Amino acid sequence: MMVSDKQVHQVAKLFAAQVRMRPAGKVTGPEVPLRPDSVELSRESREVQAAWQAIQAAPDVRTEKIEQIRAALEAGTYRVSGREVARKMLARSLVDRLR
Repeated sequence: MMVSDKQVHQVAKLFAAQVRMRPAGKVTGPEVPLRPDSVELSRESREVQAAWQAIQAAPDVRTEKIEQIRAALEAGTYRVSGREVARKMLARSLVDRLR
């Protein structure tokens, strides 16, 4: 549906005419007691929220792992398997495609 500039101006003109026709003063409606908004989360939503909070609380860097690797590097005992690195890269690639 296309809306032209002319149509927009016609609608604005009609709206302005309606506003002018309203009596000035407070507009009242039926008195309804106000109550605060509330939300009830499902069990699954609460689980997702708890998981999200746990992720947010986890550190971005695994300092223990870094210290182990640093110590192994300094001692000259750090060895990396090229086959294991390739396997992890392929696995990560497959997981990323599934998302």
